[in-house]
Amino acid sequence: MELLSAAGQRLVFRLSKREKQLLCETLKLYPLIPRSHHQLSRQADADAENQALLEEAIAAQKQTHKQQVDAWLANQARWAEESGGFRLALDRDQIEWLLQVLNDVRVGSWLILGCPDPDAGKQPKLTPKNAHFLVAMELCAHFQSELLEALDQAH
Repeated sequence: MELLSAAGQRLVFRLSKREKQLLCETLKLYPLIPRSHHQLSRQADADAENQALLEEAIAAQKQTHKQQVDAWLANQARWAEESGGFRLALDRDQIEWLLQVLNDVRVGSWLILGCPDPDAGKQPKLTPKNAHFLVAMELCAHFQSELLEALDQAH
């Protein structure tokens, strides 16, 4: 993923065919973070009614984002094909939304893998059923890094 140009609110990227495929397949995993993961308080006596309201609000937001992801993926006009790859134009709001979706997939993958922490010597709990989440987690990190770097360069 390479930033080609930045003019005003619009940033234009070039992705190889493989990068486009990897981005789209990764976005299809959304949402991964369970709504119960978000807590009002880490205290055991947190208000159950308010916690339920938080989970409902998160579920509604995720449903909206999921619809946006599905529409985004279905819109093939978004991708301008060129030799060996594609051009993708995004405005800053779309990038912010994309970063949020990628973060959900990244953190959700991390949770599925048992919250690995290489610095503490805690390795991912890999199985044949969850190994693809390690790849998804790394892909999200890559795309997030590229988008954030592009935003930084565009300032």
